[in-house]
Amino acid sequence: MPSPEQIRGAVDAYVTAYNANDRAGFLDAFADDGVLIDPVGTPPHEGAEALGAFWDLVHGMTDAIKLDVSAVHVCDGGEAAMVFRIQAGEGANGMVINAVETFCVDDAGKITLLKAYWDMGEVTAAG
Repeated sequence: MPSPEQIRGAVDAYVTAYNANDRAGFLDAFADDGVLIDPVGTPPHEGAEALGAFWDLVHGMTDAIKLDVSAVHVCDGGEAAMVFRIQAGEGANGMVINAVETFCVDDAGKITLLKAYWDMGEVTAAG
């Protein structure tokens, strides 16, 4: 079972990669067979190739994405939940999305499952 430090480290690596626009860092935060469901209810992205395609798609839609984390709750059993705001785009074209993501982390400190919870109907303009 991963330690609390490994779990927090996996979440931190994911956030750092997003905020630095670091595709390789994003992929490295996941296990080779990691799964991302973003948002929950959409088809999962499984494995490095699919995760890379997800990154490319999302980053092809906007010039900047920043994650403003308000809380990370690390739990026993290799899991964590993160409460945050997504700032996509800049200036008048920017938008803000309130979100929660849950993480499952393996013994190597890599994300095996990430689920994103957000609602496009609640997106607000940045500003």
